[in-house]
Amino acid sequence: MFIDAAAIVAILSNETEAQRCAQAVMKASAPFTSAIAVWEAAMALSRSEKLAIPVATSLEIVSRFLEERGITLRELPPASDAASLSVEAVSRFRNNAGRLNMADCFHYACARYYAVPMLSTADEFRFTDLETVA
Repeated sequence: MFIDAAAIVAILSNETEAQRCAQAVMKASAPFTSAIAVWEAAMALSRSEKLAIPVATSLEIVSRFLEERGITLRELPPASDAASLSVEAVSRFRNNAGRLNMADCFHYACARYYAVPMLSTADEFRFTDLETVA
């Protein structure tokens, strides 16, 4: 299962979907995420409306969380696959209710390339062809 940045942020900042996401991570046999998701989560957690801490500190928190939960950090798909799958995502899903941003498109590419479901708190992936974890 690919763990999206939004799910990481939800758990670490105790958002309303934190419990659901934490349970999904615990049940997953081989949860993983990407460097882009880690970067996005660290940036989000450092914001004033979240933890209001330096980005370096939020990166340490995210890294410790991944280690404690057994979430591995996987490479992005090979460059040509990452490019084509992320462009496919924006081409197919930019005008639907999902409104994928750049990071979302690369998260989509990871989940599609590795053929795994997506764990996220945001609705945008529910409007794609990915299996999402409820």
